[in-house]
Amino acid sequence: MNPKIIVSSTNMLIDENLNLQIIGLKPNQQIKIKAEMKDDMERTWSSFAIFTANNEEKIDLNKTSPEKGSYTGCYSNGLLWSMKLKEKNTSLPSIFLKNSVRPHKVTFYLVLEDEIIDKKEIEINFINSNIKQINIEKPVVGKLFTNEEKDTLPAIIVVGGSTGGMFWTEQVAALLSTKGYSTFALNYFDSQNNKLPDELFEIQLEYFEKALSWLKKQPQIDKNNISMMGISKGGELSLVLGSYFSDKLTSIVSYVPSSHVFEGISMGKHPRKSSWTYKNKAIDFIQFSEDSIFSMDMNPLNIKKIHDEALAKATGKELRNARIQIENINCPILMISGEKDTTWSSSKMCSDMMKTIEEHNNPHQSQHINFKNMGHTFFLPNIPPIIDHPSVTAQNAANANKSAWESTLKFLSKHFN
Repeated sequence: MNPKIIVSSTNMLIDENLNLQIIGLKPNQQIKIKAEMKDDMERTWSSFAIFTANNEEKIDLNKTSPEKGSYTGCYSNGLLWSMKLKEKNTSLPSIFLKNSVRPHKVTFYLVLEDEIIDKKEIEINFINSNIKQINIEKPVVGKLFTNEEKDTLPAIIVVGGSTGGMFWTEQVAALLSTKGYSTFALNYFDSQNNKLPDELFEIQLEYFEKALSWLKKQPQIDKNNISMMGISKGGELSLVLGSYFSDKLTSIVSYVPSSHVFEGISMGKHPRKSSWTYKNKAIDFIQFSEDSIFSMDMNPLNIKKIHDEALAKATGKELRNARIQIENINCPILMISGEKDTTWSSSKMCSDMMKTIEEHNNPHQSQHINFKNMGHTFFLPNIPPIIDHPSVTAQNAANANKSAWESTLKFLSKHFN
């Protein structure tokens, strides 16, 4: 029998384990496996691994470590997250660009002595076939994901960070909808959408209050079970909303949040305005230094420098006024941070917030999970991770993404009624 690739399924959700075997090998025969896929910009990403067959004349990628390749150790999905961009394009960032929930295909090649002797293609999905996607334009902007076969499911509102638009938000909401929730990817500022602010400053909290009210009226939503999930500025936002509307949320998941409200973010010369307002009043914030300038292509470590300097220069009164009143949040909170965060010191800020929660004897089971070898850019598992710190490896980030996602699902399932 000629060597062949065997996969358990040609369709998988992006957070599932890849079950791939090579059969028909001779004992101790060496073989190379290559993998390729394209992102939404049609750029090709690739990886490879070299294995030696055992005495059973087969290779199981779940149980066998490669001798050489794009990754090390026995990782069932190593060929997926270790992919690197084949062709460089200076006009686009060197990250796996996924700005939709369209499935993408991965092709695996079995190579023996530089000859392709077999190949298999699988499709990686963000949603199941029973999930309905509904674009929402009024009264707020976003995308609702609902299971057509289920009635009144608990819901999760998902908000992204300072990138704006639906990047991260849509993909995360889509995948969460396969776990037994209705999810709402909520867009709140977007330079490509003229219905929304084009920069992140003075965003009205009433907009999110409106989103909550609208969501509660939807027939497929359990109005008593709505949670919030956000990352980065969206993490800051989720905690701010929890502190203002403490009786309206079942739980909050906050990836790499800040403990204080910071000045709004604007490209180039920035107005000295808060990120958020409520009832026509700016929420107190920490100001950036006057010479601080943000740009789309700036070094991530410079972003952290801006936030660190802002905190260091703030007066005691400014720090007290801008602090998120986390003790007012009347629901369980999961905070996830990276020790090597390049935007702000999320690890320390989350630790400080947990201390505040404990000091106020908050009865809810809140958690803080910190990853020592992770930066700021958490994303879904099994795609090439975004590396934003020079000492974080792809393997570090892939492990953190997988563990953080599993912790998120466990937390959500525990705290929904």
